[in-house]
Amino acid sequence: MTKTLHVAAAQIHSGGGLEDILRRLERQVISAAAVGVEVILFAECVLHGYDYDMTVESVRALAEPVTGPTCSRVVQLAQRHRINILAGFFERDGDAIYNSCLVARPDGSRAVQRKQGLTPGELNAGLTRGQVERTVFEFNGVRTAIIICADGGIEGLHDRLREQGVQHRFCPCGGGGKIQDYLRESDLQTEEGRKRYVENRPRVFVTDAILSEKECPHTGLTATNALGPVGQQTCHQGHCSIVDNNRVMRAQFPGTIVLEHQEDQMIHAALRFS
Repeated sequence: MTKTLHVAAAQIHSGGGLEDILRRLERQVISAAAVGVEVILFAECVLHGYDYDMTVESVRALAEPVTGPTCSRVVQLAQRHRINILAGFFERDGDAIYNSCLVARPDGSRAVQRKQGLTPGELNAGLTRGQVERTVFEFNGVRTAIIICADGGIEGLHDRLREQGVQHRFCPCGGGGKIQDYLRESDLQTEEGRKRYVENRPRVFVTDAILSEKECPHTGLTATNALGPVGQQTCHQGHCSIVDNNRVMRAQFPGTIVLEHQEDQMIHAALRFS
């Protein structure tokens, strides 16, 4: 029996603080709901911002439980607009802090997937590893899993997903750099600026129409990167992509290191599963 799942990936500028982020998130949710999207994915730590210079103090100042006020506002958006929202945040659970993805459903329920493959920076900031095992989240009868950035490198991951009957992956990521390495639009008028722009573009933008089996084993994916400046030095370049189970690139928005080009964007596609 063929099933369909209408998915979206959104990048929103992360430099304006929590209230601004929530306003931007809601605008993308409204746009997605208007075209019939059933699940919309936002970036890793989108609610709190992913700063490569995070510290124990900075993370603990932001973190909240899944029942906290920010997560509750996202759940309210899911209920109001009848759409499933996947949004990254720093989760506090007792004394532990996790890099988590909130799953907010239209029925008001909520759940999380915690990141297992923590970076050295995350470990130095006191984050706790989540479990290796992935929770299966079912949307419209389609079995999905959330793979947070470096979790894609979990040993044996794709064999586990196959055993669990997972049909699609949602992949929220950071994917930034240092703000001093970014370009201004005026830099594109110079040979050096254009060269840097061209050299950077393949970093996240996939030019292939059909991905290799190595890049897209077993299932397709919906992925999105963080966008914009966070903290004093970090800046993310964005990027969204949707790939179906035939490994066909169905929709993609390229990331950019041009600061003036960093704008909120959303892509969407209706996927079929047999």
